Amino acid sequence: MSQYVKYLVCYDVTDNKSRTKFSNALKDLGLIPIQKSVFYGDLKPPEARSISSLAKKFLNEETDSCFWFPCHLDLQKLRSCFGLKDYQYEEPDGFKVL
Repeated sequence: MSQYVKYLVCYDVTDNKSRTKFSNALKDLGLIPIQKSVFYGDLKPPEARSISSLAKKFLNEETDSCFWFPCHLDLQKLRSCFGLKDYQYEEPDGFKVL
């Protein structure tokens, strides 16, 4: 059984092209946007480690910022926030959350 950890990734990127590439890379990892620059989802440990490489590849250390950390969001509480009442999140099949 695969082991996943829920991650929250937030970023502020000044260049539109870099921001789009980084956003697409996060989506390719299976993360789901909660807002334009906030992503959430289940990652295996190697996928979580790859975020650092993606940040170095697409972001400018002088002008951009990004942080990511393990985080379990309560979906009921998240849906009670402004503008997120219809937010949907599906767990991956056959996983064990750490």
